[in-house]
Amino acid sequence: MRLNNQTQANKTAWEYRAYEFWQKRDGTPADKAKEILKDPRASLKKHRDYFHDVDGLNVANLCGSNGRRAVPLSLMGANVTIFDVSEENRRYALELAACAQTKIDYVLGDIYNLDVIKYDGQFDFLYLEGGILHYFDDLERLCDILYSILKPGGNHDFE
Repeated sequence: MRLNNQTQANKTAWEYRAYEFWQKRDGTPADKAKEILKDPRASLKKHRDYFHDVDGLNVANLCGSNGRRAVPLSLMGANVTIFDVSEENRRYALELAACAQTKIDYVLGDIYNLDVIKYDGQFDFLYLEGGILHYFDDLERLCDILYSILKPGGNHDFE
């Protein structure tokens, strides 16, 4: 996987015992899944008001981390793809989805190297949670990529 310098630094930071961190903070994937299954929409916390009817929508969750937002969206009927650089995050997220008996896609890699032809106009909604823009050194390039994968007329939540 080819990464630019900033992405490599982010990857190094996000892979240092991240799986262990998520287990300490959120519990095992099985424990977190039980919590999410009680009320998936509530698990979206302050973002829940943006996701009323997502059934059948394709959602790109950029820097989606450990899946704690992607899994509830999937349970609500969305087709969710996480784009993230951390293998440790991927491991937790996929285990979380399996424990919640749902499916998410997880694309591991540098967003700057995203296959924009493959994902061209594929997503109804872009979900950039938790203030992730500081991970990127070229916001214009990032926005070009994001708008290329968004369907015409699609939505985005840049928080």
